Amino acid sequence: MINPPALTLRRRSDQLFASAERARPYDIESAALLLFYAAECGLKAAYMLQNNLKNTSEVRGGAKSARSYGHDLRSLIHALNISRMTIKPHPLITVSRTGSSGDVTILHEAWRYGEKIHDTNAVCEWLTSIVEWCRNNR
Repeated sequence: MINPPALTLRRRSDQLFASAERARPYDIESAALLLFYAAECGLKAAYMLQNNLKNTSEVRGGAKSARSYGHDLRSLIHALNISRMTIKPHPLITVSRTGSSGDVTILHEAWRYGEKIHDTNAVCEWLTSIVEWCRNNR
């Protein structure tokens, strides 16, 4: 099992964000997937630093492991007590092909398997605001 430290996640968040920015003009869904993972890595790094966790599997005091959050960005945002005023509002997630709506946790799976999401640009703006919050709160 891979259990990276917070600094590795922070560095990876920066790399994924840069890759997303390069890809965005050519392939918005691939860029969006990279942004999702950049936000996830950034939030997990911030959570680990806030709770003095050495790696993604460590549990300390009342803090759960960063790994236990999986791909649930909203739970990480809540755990970090990020103000709604500091990041863009959470957009509605709707799969274009089926019209079904879901939580943020479906985003990485939808994009990974090639599903299109309604208003991907709004979702990308939300994810970018999360990455920016992570960068500003190091």
